[in-house]
Amino acid sequence: MNSKTLGDIFQEINDEFTDMKPTNIDQLENRVLAAMDKLGAYLMESKITDWNTQIRHETCAECGTKLEHKQKKRQIATWVSDVNYKRWRSYCPRCKKAEYPLDNVLGIAPKQRLSSSVQELSALCGASWEYEQCEYLMKKILRRRCVSHEAVFNKTTEIGKAASDEFEGNRVKELEDDKKLQGEYFDNLKVWQELMRRIYMDLDGVMINSRDNEKRMEGKVAVVWSRRELVKADVHKATYALVDKRLMGSFCDSERFYWDIVLELYRRSGGKLEGIEALVRGDGAPFIHGFHSKYALLCRYILDYYHLCKKVRDRLWAVYDREKRFREVKEKLMDCLNSDDVDGALEYIQSLQKRFRKRHKKEQLRKLASYIERNRHGIWYKEARDKGISIGAGSADKAGDILICRRMKLRGMWWSRKGADAVLSIRILICNGEWDDFWAKYKAA
Repeated sequence: MNSKTLGDIFQEINDEFTDMKPTNIDQLENRVLAAMDKLGAYLMESKITDWNTQIRHETCAECGTKLEHKQKKRQIATWVSDVNYKRWRSYCPRCKKAEYPLDNVLGIAPKQRLSSSVQELSALCGASWEYEQCEYLMKKILRRRCVSHEAVFNKTTEIGKAASDEFEGNRVKELEDDKKLQGEYFDNLKVWQELMRRIYMDLDGVMINSRDNEKRMEGKVAVVWSRRELVKADVHKATYALVDKRLMGSFCDSERFYWDIVLELYRRSGGKLEGIEALVRGDGAPFIHGFHSKYALLCRYILDYYHLCKKVRDRLWAVYDREKRFREVKEKLMDCLNSDDVDGALEYIQSLQKRFRKRHKKEQLRKLASYIERNRHGIWYKEARDKGISIGAGSADKAGDILICRRMKLRGMWWSRKGADAVLSIRILICNGEWDDFWAKYKAA
């Protein structure tokens, strides 16, 4: 590093600030940041140039042949500045191998153009905002245009795929054909020191526009939690916050997603469901029934009370034109369901069908009866209330909003399944507070 050049830079900065007249804080801040950029760019480029000279080898480490050297230019966008430098390309004529020693020391891949910190910023921005907005925001953050929205998209997809591959459900899924090894994996899991006696698993699906075909595609989300605390007491409705929740989700791999939930259940229960109230809650979607029957058979299923009420209201409103009659039928039907009398509710709907001749009204009542019949094992609200068990799966709806809707359901958005899954994976890590651990591992890989 040239001390004279460094001194000249310091002197130039000092002179600029000495000659400054009183100004507003914004202009002063801009001048300080400009000085930091100038100094930072010199320090980085100067140090990299020094390292390039220090690590140059004259002979091949494998065969001892004299190496051929050639200088190649490169630019790396870093948080500090766009660093321009030359590094040696060392070629062994005998081994027929070429390498860039400086790139290896700096931990830079052959085609890498962004430093690790800028890559991380790109992925975090890409998982939070539209890619075109990210280009503008990163320009404001880094104080220069160095990352295009295409680069943000590519980096977000690449890192999100790596994040998805790191979810623990993948390892259990890979052992599916060997039940012994799979069992040993669960036996070696680190469980919670304080085992939970009541565990909720709330699941929901969120539909977004698909670029792959004309149909929409579904992303699955889940929240596993055990404790909640009162945030706001209200006469009509109390508000709670989940204090130990963990979020999961997937667009591409339902099996891995299910195993993620099971692993969290295992940790919280210590692997022993005896004496544990493990509850699967949802809106009655087929994938929730599939999860319950295949992966959580020892757990009890609860049909989300809000969705049941909405289904009853919508179906009956399509049948009855008069509001008074609609309310009478709705109240009588909900009385049966609230007292866990599913058979009574079905018999009542059947009696209502006999009173109509119009096919569409009979069809609405038939669909309502089918919905209740499919979810009869999840309708036990009286028992749940007596035990103090929550009967609403609103936390899954909220998770779907946070993880998917706020990023992927904006106007005009169309997604590939892999792109949506990559963004979802990053958002899950951020919400679970696991991003820093993942990023440290990703950088070291």
